[in-house]
Amino acid sequence: MGIRTAGVTTVLGAVAFAAAVSGVVPGAAAQDKFLFGGLLPLTGAAAAFGPGMSAALELAVRDINAAGGVLGARAEVAFADDACDANVAAPALDRLVSQGAKAIMGTGCSGVTLALLDKIQSAKVAMCAGANTAPALSTAPDGGYFFRTSYSQAMVGPVTAQLVLQDGHTSVAVLGRGDSFGEGLATGVKNALEARGAKVTKFLIYDPAQSAFEAEVASVVATKPEAIVLVGRDERAQIFRLLIERGMGPTKVGWYTPGGMAADFYKNVDPNNPAVLRGLRQTAPAKAEDFIKRVTGVNAQVKEFLFAAEQYDCAVLMALGATAAKSTVPATFKDAVAGVTRGTTQCTSYADCLKALGEGKTIAYVGPTGPTYMSDVGEPTIVRVQVLEVDDKGATKPTRLVEIGR
Repeated sequence: MGIRTAGVTTVLGAVAFAAAVSGVVPGAAAQDKFLFGGLLPLTGAAAAFGPGMSAALELAVRDINAAGGVLGARAEVAFADDACDANVAAPALDRLVSQGAKAIMGTGCSGVTLALLDKIQSAKVAMCAGANTAPALSTAPDGGYFFRTSYSQAMVGPVTAQLVLQDGHTSVAVLGRGDSFGEGLATGVKNALEARGAKVTKFLIYDPAQSAFEAEVASVVATKPEAIVLVGRDERAQIFRLLIERGMGPTKVGWYTPGGMAADFYKNVDPNNPAVLRGLRQTAPAKAEDFIKRVTGVNAQVKEFLFAAEQYDCAVLMALGATAAKSTVPATFKDAVAGVTRGTTQCTSYADCLKALGEGKTIAYVGPTGPTYMSDVGEPTIVRVQVLEVDDKGATKPTRLVEIGR
């Protein structure tokens, strides 16, 4: 897939405003651009989330330019497809870097991002992911160039486990897809369940590329669990279908799935029965309704908003880091990014944060994902998790919000 570029013209007087708050003199620097590379899942296993993440990134570019750009430079974004496949994402990353991207936004899949970290370091370009939750990213060498606004699933495994236990289940089967996302989270859920006294009747890591899951489902059914936790992506539909056929649907045992699931996922299980997943409970990043309205203002066709707010905050944080460091060079501004989430003055928009920085204050940016208070390795230490349940119309309805962390 090719690369397209989007940008919003800087509003009249915005460059002068940016100069006033940052100490930058209008002139040659104002003619530069600050290019974001949107390396997002436009196809592949996470494609359901690509349109929302892309629209959110375009919204961030608009907001940044409306406040004067980045140190007077106009923000722009060029998009490329990561396809949730490192073989596709690697050359796409090279193209974005060759275009002059200073900050890569993405990818949509943790395993792909892990595979690209060496390239990111070699290119000396910043990267910020809004959808990567694999615990392995917390310790993977990245030279300080990688950040994420999506929380590590290591923080959320205990939330899923607690939800299962609060529903009264004490024997649980845990399944996870065999990649950095699925295995890390499934292991976290298993450990949290066992630490709280539950019996894990079956712990199974499966190959997501396989074409059939009858043996895996049979091994789970044989242990007769009271609840099942499944960590996966599109292949979950086939596993859900087999469980229902074997009499272990969500009305018979507790069903739980952490992470992203499209709003109309039921169609992959039984397109003629919206109630097929009724009772399934999900843990996912919290959504801000006012932000969703702003995203649809960019692209009215967006139907799935999971990870959109996180990708928006990624772009704003890169721009704020550059402003705080007084440099658009990634090797320089990367060291300032985490700091703009944990200062003494809270600000909720790019414009307000610029104003505070111009007044010599340290800032704590709180965007649509809420406070993050990034750690030194560039990831949130505070996360908000939405608990949702599928109703008889196939819709996922929020039931409560959980905030964990610092």
